[in-house]
Amino acid sequence: KEAITNWNNTGAFIFTLTDDASTADIVATDYSDANSQAAGLADSQTNVLTNRITHVDVKLNRYFLLNSDFGYTHKRIVNTAEHELGHAIDDSKTSVMQSAGSYYGIQQVDIDTVHALYAN
Repeated sequence: KEAITNWNNTGAFIFTLTDDASTADIVATDYSDANSQAAGLADSQTNVLTNRITHVDVKLNRYFLLNSDFGYTHKRIVNTAEHELGHAIDDSKTSVMQSAGSYYGIQQVDIDTVHALYAN
């Protein structure tokens, strides 16, 4: 929820929470998988005509995020969630969208990219 609040505070994009996953464009869940190479995943579907993302499943991997052996501080967990949510609105590879997104929070380039993609 903190990552959603952080994205909403940018003014670039507003996430609205719902309890009904069947009506959601973005579904965020968690899982635990020691065999995965990722602390988080985002599986997205894009409309090829508009190049806009139509649905995303965001998954945060508790195995890495909540295990102190991997060094995920609260800030890195939030940054990871921001990064995965960012795939739902912006799939660029800079700032929070870098593959090492847990080290970076939302940057001005992310806000500018979202404004450019969703200006209409």
